[in-house]
Order: sequence, then C-alpha cells, then structure tokens
Amino acid sequence: MDFAETLASPGNVSSKLSLFLLDLYAAAVHEDVGRFERCFFSLLEDLVPCDAGWTGVAAPAENRPVNHCSFVYQLPEDFFREWLHVTDRDPLADLARLVFGQATVVDSDDETVDPEFRAWAQKFGLKYLLRVCALDNRFGLIGFLSIYRRDAAQPFTKAEIEMMETLIPHLAAAMRINRTMQLFRLGQEVVGATRRAICDAYGVIHRADEGFAEVVRAEWPDWNGGKLPSPLCRHVRSQTDKPFMGALHRIDISPIAGLFLLELRPRSLADRLASRELETIQHFANGASYKEVARRMNISPATVRHHLRSAYKKLGVHDKMQMSRLIAGVGERRFE
Repeated sequence: MDFAETLASPGNVSSKLSLFLLDLYAAAVHEDVGRFERCFFSLLEDLVPCDAGWTGVAAPAENRPVNHCSFVYQLPEDFFREWLHVTDRDPLADLARLVFGQATVVDSDDETVDPEFRAWAQKFGLKYLLRVCALDNRFGLIGFLSIYRRDAAQPFTKAEIEMMETLIPHLAAAMRINRTMQLFRLGQEVVGATRRAICDAYGVIHRADEGFAEVVRAEWPDWNGGKLPSPLCRHVRSQTDKPFMGALHRIDISPIAGLFLLELRPRSLADRLASRELETIQHFANGASYKEVARRMNISPATVRHHLRSAYKKLGVHDKMQMSRLIAGVGERRFE
C-alpha cells in the first residue's frame, strides 16, 4: 500500500489490480515461503473472491501432472491425498487440453464430468473449479493456480476469468522472487562458506545461491545441474531429519511449505568424527589421562586408545599438541 495515494481512481478495477500487484511483490520480498502463498490468497479476495484455493508446481508426465510441491488454502489435510485417486479423471489435470495462461472452469454438477471426479469435488463442497497455469521455461515445470467456489449462485464471471489469466504470470514471477529472497535472508543470518538452494522432493532445484553448483560439483564432478545428484535426491526424500554427509561437505535439509531448503557447508571437525571419538579427544586434549578419560566415559582405556587412533587418522594430526590446537576452534560441546 506504499503507493496507494498515487492512484487516480482507487475504487476501479484497474486500481485494485495495481494495488494487488504492489502488495503481491512486497509479500514476495518480505514473507517466508508458505506465508507468501497464504498472503497471496488473502490479497486475492479483493479481486476474485474464492472459498478455497490450491497453488504449486508440477511436472508433465503422460498428459497428467506430477506435483512437485503445492500449497492448499482453506482446505482439509486430506484434500491432496484424495485428489491423487482421481487425477486421471480430473478434466483440469488433462495436459493435452492445457493452454498456458488460459483459464479453464469446471462445474462439478455438469453431467459430462466423470462421476468419480464429481464425487471428489462434492466431498469437499467444490461447485465451481477454476485452474490456470504458467510454464517455467528454465526447468520445464508448470506453475498452477486453482481457486474454488461452493455457492451455486456464484459462478466465475468472464471478467474474473480474465483477471485470473492476467494474474498467473505475476504469481509465477513473485514465487521466483520469494524463493530468491528466502535464500538472501538466510545468507544474511549465516556467514562463511555456506551455500543454499531450495528444491522439491523430486530433486528439482527451484532457486540456488551463486556458487551452489560449484560446491555440488566438488562432491559429484560429473553432475550436470538441474536436478540434485541421485544420492542426495534419495536422502531428501527419505531422511530429512539427518544431514547428508559428503566427502567434503555437510548438507542440512529443512522442509519449508512442501519444498526443502538445502544448506551446504564444508565438513567441520565434529562432522568428520564419530560422537564418541570427538568426546574422547576433547577430554584428552584438555589434559585428562587415558584412565581419567575412560572413567568419565565409562569405557576401557583400550577403547580410549582406539578412539584416539581413529581420530588422529581422520584429522591428519600426530600428537597431543596438534590435537589441542585443532580442538580449540571447535568450541564447547555437551555430551549425552
């Protein structure tokens, strides 16, 4: 709303669209992923009111979309799961009929609609369904936006349909800005050699820091970009609660609104050692004897020596003095 006073006729449709776009791009810059999508639907109420909505990114597969990420608005948690059962019968998901930028509207009571799809729509109280899509040429992905109405007396008008067609490229652009700004804000919070990217569960990279590709190639020299390397892709799908440990880098994974934030940083001392090895060398570097370390850790002196030999080898050090200097840069750590 920073520039609202510059509009000559604040109440007309063009001015409302201008205000919407100003607020949309402001939200793209300032809001986190997930909150941005919620802001979008809230702002949309002033232009094209709807009872619920769904937006996200999909990839084409045999004339049907495979959702890479999505955000639902005013819909129950089982909405998407139930939709997967009727995807092949969803007229809005027929990519053979898709024209990018052109909205399609379905009345769920229309007799030409597949009965299973009609039952799905009626289960969620969806009378009128509108979908419009944009193509991301960089990755060949489809950005989609669907909105729904429940009142049979409130079909989408021609003007509303045209408005949705006007909005879809702006939503796609704003989403790209939003992902970029998420990485920028994180970059301000963390210093050092950390590189970040936002990807989906299929390993497709939506946005990445400058230098991200070079760091990935340091781990996988044959990697050609676009999608994550297969081992990392499998890890993202199955073990987001644990970091991926490469030969040179640690990769932390955080889910964000159906996507994943990857943070790559050089492996630290703590990453290179098993927890018991690190605990052993910290006690030892602080002056404890073999017997004292064994007592504190409730292990035998022979096990202490084994942990120390393993740690020395991994860290490339040869004596207690070198170990002490290396440990000094690690900081304090509590042990279970």
